[in-house]
Amino acid sequence: MLKNYFPELTGVRAIAAIMVFIHHYNPFGDNILGGVLRGFAKELHTGVTFFFVLSGFLIAYRYSELKNFNFKKYFLYRAARVYPMYFILTTLTLIVSLPKSFNISINELIIYILNISFLRGFFEEFKFSLVAQGWSLTVEETFYILAPLLFFALIKIRYFIYLLPILLVSFGYLLVGCFQNLNWHGFFSNDEFMLIYTFFGRSTEFIVGIGLALLVKSDVKLPKGTTYIGFFFTLLFIYLLYLLQNNGVYPSGILTPFGKIVNTFLLPLLGISLFYYGLITEKSKFSAILGSKLFVLLGKSSYIFYLIHLGVIHSFVNTYVSKNYFISFVSLQLISIVLFLLIEEPLNNFLRTKINSFSSKVIDGSKA
Repeated sequence: MLKNYFPELTGVRAIAAIMVFIHHYNPFGDNILGGVLRGFAKELHTGVTFFFVLSGFLIAYRYSELKNFNFKKYFLYRAARVYPMYFILTTLTLIVSLPKSFNISINELIIYILNISFLRGFFEEFKFSLVAQGWSLTVEETFYILAPLLFFALIKIRYFIYLLPILLVSFGYLLVGCFQNLNWHGFFSNDEFMLIYTFFGRSTEFIVGIGLALLVKSDVKLPKGTTYIGFFFTLLFIYLLYLLQNNGVYPSGILTPFGKIVNTFLLPLLGISLFYYGLITEKSKFSAILGSKLFVLLGKSSYIFYLIHLGVIHSFVNTYVSKNYFISFVSLQLISIVLFLLIEEPLNNFLRTKINSFSSKVIDGSKA
């Protein structure tokens, strides 16, 4: 019987969010191990790759067969999960950035609309506006919208999964070819932006997650010890990204041509997916730790932690609590847990109840 919930994967969310935090606030100096730790920490943006593979897996695991699939309920559930806290924090960020007169210019209003509609991630000029790290939510939302179409195609042609990354990345290049000379606020303005910051460039990570879901549901067994093999290769590929750094030209390995291949193909396929498979199917120290109550709680609140680790709340912590790296980190985690327990979880449950009630009334009405 298929499982409905994987506590170990919830715990992984906490690790992924912490990785991104370390990437943004690198605590290691060049004098520590010759700068190796500092260079390695630069590549912990790969926490985002963990999120993308996990999203591909979870959505495909739950919906890929499209049995009794309700499009409206699916999209409303996705919105209920992602949108409320993002809207609240984006609006808070805008308010804090306004002058004391609270006058808002047309340009600021447009940027706000692009943010709350998740469209800002298609424009290089706006990708880091307001809640800067929210660019990744444009990538996620694009996947959520396209996922039912991808699943429909996979049901018809199973081997289509091998072609999807090629087709999606090629479509990304096509968009760049069409719009790069338009000079419209950086809308698909160049190859690097498309490959790093849009769904089409990051699609392989989601497709790997989909493939993992199909593998798990097919009950195919991989050799024992996959957890440790996946963990080893994950560290190896992140270390490889560090080795690719050439600070005179490429401050991060992901900016190199081969680094893009490592981050969007090798790391998800041979590292993260194997690690996830092991967590799902094997009992190990990793699964015990990541499935513990502490890590599950941190994983559940990791979405808020991800949204607040940069921006106004982090600035508030630095100003009124402490600028100490560790104290700041712990404070943000505590704030995330409080916001999750008091706002996000109750609001999400309320919205889901309303969605289920609405769906039931529609079904009953259709039978009348």
